[in-house]
Amino acid sequence: MTNKQQESRYEPKILEYGDIYFFYRPKVGSQEVKNIDDIRRFFMITAPEQTTTKSKGSDEKVKKTHRQLYRLFVIGKKSLPEIRKSEARSSERYWARVGGIFERQEELTKELLSNEFRKGDLARPVGEGKYAIVKYQNHAELAYILELPKEPGEAQKELGIKKEASYIVTVINPVKPIPEGYPSADQSPQYPDSIQKEFKDDENFIPLTRNLELVNYQNAQIILIGAREGRDMIKKEVGIEIKEEPSSADIFSKLKVRKEQVPLRPIIKGKLE
Repeated sequence: MTNKQQESRYEPKILEYGDIYFFYRPKVGSQEVKNIDDIRRFFMITAPEQTTTKSKGSDEKVKKTHRQLYRLFVIGKKSLPEIRKSEARSSERYWARVGGIFERQEELTKELLSNEFRKGDLARPVGEGKYAIVKYQNHAELAYILELPKEPGEAQKELGIKKEASYIVTVINPVKPIPEGYPSADQSPQYPDSIQKEFKDDENFIPLTRNLELVNYQNAQIILIGAREGRDMIKKEVGIEIKEEPSSADIFSKLKVRKEQVPLRPIIKGKLE
């Protein structure tokens, strides 16, 4: 392999870019949320930026717009995995599933702010920022930078939300038995044959780089492995930089969350509530 081929092989490629949000929902009966034991669900939402592409074989500037969508991930263990300098142990490979795919922000917000069991059971926003899904070497990494709160507080630390971090993402083959230690989803994702064929018969997991559509179906299951922490480390090792855009990922304008609807201390001051 020539040096040029080797550089091309390891050159990072941004597959997707957009806004990322974090929410948690308290346990039923918890009068106040003091720590992770009082939390029932932890959510991560990715909202890819809408992109346009020119039609092939045409000199005209004909453009195709990719649909807007919001992926609602339910994160197992109610936190993001630890970032380790050494290789992550199997116990630190966190399971997550796609709890919903929404094309309209109103549908997502209705799901998050629903009172499932009691009044006040709505999910609390606990972070927002920008993210990128990057093809790096033979895998995909989800890297993000937190914009609000400006610095992680006790709420973010309890949930494993860093200021800047990246995670290796692999997708679980739904037709294979779930590996020991990972919970099974109530239902399997209803992949069409064109998507299911991305998995080989002998594969339990595959990298997300094969097809981003793999996480665009409800009940799709993924594994998150802590990779890197800190903007400098991500830039040095992966070769990308996600820039802070404080005015771009406003949860109150983009998700239409009204400030009087939700407790604000988790996302403004980093305090559990």
